[in-house]
Amino acid sequence: MPKDPNRSPAPSSDSNHEDDFSGNQSFPDDPLPGFDLTAPVSRQAVSNDAGHSLPSIPDKYQLIRQLGQGGMGEIYLAEQSVPIRRQVAIKVIRSGKNSQEMIARFDAERQSLALMSHPNIATVFDAGLTSDGNQFFAMEYVSGTPLDEFCRTHQLSIENRLRLFITICDGVSHAHQKGIIHRDLKPGNILVEMTESGPRAKIIDFGLAKATDQSKISEETISTELGQIVGTVRYLSPEQAGLNSIDIDTRSDIYSLGVILYELLIGDTPLDGDSIRTKGILETLQVIRNSDPMPLTARLRTSQPNLEQVCRERQVTEARLQQLIRGDLECIVMKALSVDRQLRYQTASQFADDARQF
Repeated sequence: MPKDPNRSPAPSSDSNHEDDFSGNQSFPDDPLPGFDLTAPVSRQAVSNDAGHSLPSIPDKYQLIRQLGQGGMGEIYLAEQSVPIRRQVAIKVIRSGKNSQEMIARFDAERQSLALMSHPNIATVFDAGLTSDGNQFFAMEYVSGTPLDEFCRTHQLSIENRLRLFITICDGVSHAHQKGIIHRDLKPGNILVEMTESGPRAKIIDFGLAKATDQSKISEETISTELGQIVGTVRYLSPEQAGLNSIDIDTRSDIYSLGVILYELLIGDTPLDGDSIRTKGILETLQVIRNSDPMPLTARLRTSQPNLEQVCRERQVTEARLQQLIRGDLECIVMKALSVDRQLRYQTASQFADDARQF
């Protein structure tokens, strides 16, 4: 979940970013896991020190403060007292976002999401309704920072970035084995916290997740997928950039992982913000669908005048960075970024294996 506001806020799929699909476009709302939304509510709304009215949720949760907010709702830090005492993050969906289509979609994902248990995935604990009928869910509170920010702040070497990335692949592989496609993998949805054994990545925000087992999805839910684009533009797979989002499988997440690794290595994504603004959304989607991204070495040559900063954050010289990226590592990244998904890694574990071998 998003981290403490005393640190830099972590972006999420319901934040207002220039390359997120949101706002008044005809794209879907940010869905939630479909848990049993019947939890009784007896607690009255309280206020924090700033006078902000907090939602009324079950007594076993004591809201402490607001962590952040976005287009879909608010996120709070809370203390859970029953059945165990722990800190959790509570996301409350704003009024007007609880359509029957969304509830059907939540229910379709519920069983698969409940099965996920992995050290690199933030666990969803509970869900229910506030006293005024808004949906909420509780999940593991991760007091970490977004992946890109963590790597930049700690100036991780290429080797340590790869080590961290491999654990992310392991988490994605687990989700895929449980029948879940994340569909919005990006650094802002991967928080890294420092532990006694070193940095640990946690994948968060399965709000756009999709079940691979179509038998779990009702016809009503499937109809909401047609003609809609979900995800964040810079990390969008060619399949997601089309209008038939039913034809998306786990290899879509492989592409997004490729974009993430591309960024971890050279400090930018294949599509930067300037090119998206220049081309516009429709032309950008066409580029994603039809063009393989620029190879790492070629893109690195265009990163001036930022190359000095890129090298400093990775504790390497320019010559050494070029040497590390050229050859096998570039092939690994570009294989994950193939427009033709048949040519990509077919599983996250295959991707991790090649990165680990390198």
